[in-house]
Amino acid sequence: MRVTNEAGEANSTTSGATSRKTSGGTGGAAEDVADRAADGASPAASARSLAASARRAQIVEAAIETLAESGYAQTSFTRIKERAGISSTRLISYHFGTKGELMDAVLEEVGLRAHRAITRRAEGRTTALDALTARIEAQLEWAARHPSAVRAMTEICRNERDADGTLRHGTEVTERANVDALEPILRAGQENGEFRPFDTGLMALTLKSAIDAAIVRMARPPRLTLAECVRELTTLARAVTRREP
Repeated sequence: MRVTNEAGEANSTTSGATSRKTSGGTGGAAEDVADRAADGASPAASARSLAASARRAQIVEAAIETLAESGYAQTSFTRIKERAGISSTRLISYHFGTKGELMDAVLEEVGLRAHRAITRRAEGRTTALDALTARIEAQLEWAARHPSAVRAMTEICRNERDADGTLRHGTEVTERANVDALEPILRAGQENGEFRPFDTGLMALTLKSAIDAAIVRMARPPRLTLAECVRELTTLARAVTRREP
């Protein structure tokens, strides 16, 4: 699964460069200079240095935890600074010129983490049913083990807005990404005779909705365990796709 609403590293870096010239804040000058030097003084430099990349990762991680703990409205550069243990919000605005740019980076990072973990589990499966149940299990397991990342993504998708009040991300893109990952597995199962005939788009949406419901049940009372959710959803997947003898 690639659950992302990515602006892309190139875009956030480019727009961040503009805001670096005007970002305010006092203090942290030594760290700021160090970050600028590490980021590469030459216009010909094509890659951020290890030190600058580590700083960005530190800020993104702090943003994830702050979003999960405090919610979107209360997530500010000041709170992220405190969580990250850095001396000035100027260090954040240097790497991420606006809150929106930082939120884009959080979505990208969370999406990549989930995508890598989940697709890895489905690789090498010899049957479509094995791939489908492995993906369901992996998605539930990732959500159960990374609640802060799930909460951070949810907070951004439900709250990040453009100047006119329109949601910048919403849930549609992530929903489509999940469906797009499930549908090829379902089609492959039909093509090789494992699965009965059905509309693969509708079935993918149905399974995706069941996965979302299970994630909520793991997080909110009355809670179900990961094992319970995996058992019920993989049983459901087998039942609704099975070809009758």
